[in-house]
Amino acid sequence: MQKKAIKQGIPDHSEETKPDMQPATQRNRELRIKEILDTARQVLQEDGYTRFATRRVADRVGITHGNLQYYFRTKEELLRTALSAYVSQVMADYIAIASRPGMGAAQRCSALISHIFQNINETDLPKFMVELWAFSWHEGYVADLLKDMQARFRGIFVKLLSELHPTLTNEECLVRAAVIGAQMDGMTIFASHGAYTGKDYIEFVRVAKRAVKMLVSASPQMLESEAPLRRSHPGAHGGSGAQVEGLGSDGYLQSQLLRLRVPQSTQDAFYYRPTTQGKRREIKVNEIVSTAANLLAAEGYANFTLARVAKELGILPSALQNYFPTYDDLLRTTLDAVGQVYLESFAEIGKPSDKPALERLCEIVTLFEDSRDLAVYRLWSELWALAQHSDITRELVRNGYAAYRVVCADLIREIDPSATARECLARATLVAALVDGAFVMNFCAPDQPVRMARVFELIMAITARVAHGQIATSDAA
Repeated sequence: MQKKAIKQGIPDHSEETKPDMQPATQRNRELRIKEILDTARQVLQEDGYTRFATRRVADRVGITHGNLQYYFRTKEELLRTALSAYVSQVMADYIAIASRPGMGAAQRCSALISHIFQNINETDLPKFMVELWAFSWHEGYVADLLKDMQARFRGIFVKLLSELHPTLTNEECLVRAAVIGAQMDGMTIFASHGAYTGKDYIEFVRVAKRAVKMLVSASPQMLESEAPLRRSHPGAHGGSGAQVEGLGSDGYLQSQLLRLRVPQSTQDAFYYRPTTQGKRREIKVNEIVSTAANLLAAEGYANFTLARVAKELGILPSALQNYFPTYDDLLRTTLDAVGQVYLESFAEIGKPSDKPALERLCEIVTLFEDSRDLAVYRLWSELWALAQHSDITRELVRNGYAAYRVVCADLIREIDPSATARECLARATLVAALVDGAFVMNFCAPDQPVRMARVFELIMAITARVAHGQIATSDAA
């Protein structure tokens, strides 16, 4: 009975079901439980999974800690119930819109897409989701909740797509639904840390909506028109010519083998000649930063402390402080080094070459497709969540994301010279969102019933159409 009650978002205590409980008392109890659950979710978003405390929830609600324990005996019970209740409500709203009576499938699908965009752009859903993604690496029930949420989301769109396209197979509907989910997840990540307002953001939302509606409404023939590009690309069969230098022995991040280097500033390189002592210090700094990044990926931002990093290195905290006097110094240098690895690779791919611009843009997509080690995703999921609680992390994530979009925008301008700067930036942001969302999907539910190779093939097709500005077709709803 306990598990069933938690799944439904209501704790199962015997007092709830007393036959002599007055209706008014029962209503008050239900309202109190809802208030506690809503507050618990808000505290999780504000404080993060590492600092979540039931006493903080009780203080926010205005009750004693003992009174809170009358409703929820433990922190885990409270979190299980609060997370499940919120996710269930979000999915119930989506299902209700997707199954409204008296409306055609196209109308219901359009209404659902608008509602999802509203949730991403006007509510705190993005902050909740990035915290949930990071939390899922530390609690199995959160991982199960995310897996179930993804499956239910895809199921809603599979049903709508099968109504709109009776000739599509179930797998084809599933792949399209997965790509829609990937775009929404990628936009959620962007909304959680982005500082992207005004006309630029309006243009991005406009382009993103049109892309989703095109994906929903497009005929198989229209999407297959990009098939030659996908098949000719090196990543289409599991290998890629694009590699991230510094990430593992094969060019990609391997578990516990992240090797980073802290770039020497131009000023330092000009004024100081290399010495044996300086070289030893550089090696030690790179060792510290690599260890810190691996620790962040493996144990989460809760354990990213000077003391924990020092212990992992086998040195005293005071010795570590000779290189990084404060937590902020170590955090900033580590995140700079992580971002630099990717940005250098993006910039190298984006350089003019004998390869067409579209092929280079697709190489960036494939770069993420081939980064299949869990350490990569765990590292970035922790950074997305930490950006909600750390000004340094938020600044660095924003700056890195902006630089990433600029590389993509320059390639899109090369592909479509008639596009304005704002249109190129909006399209680049959409491509980035698609890739980030697929990255999330790849690791949140590794045993999902959809082949990731097919998902990335479709993302390649969408990327090509977005780059050319071909998302306003007669096939689109």
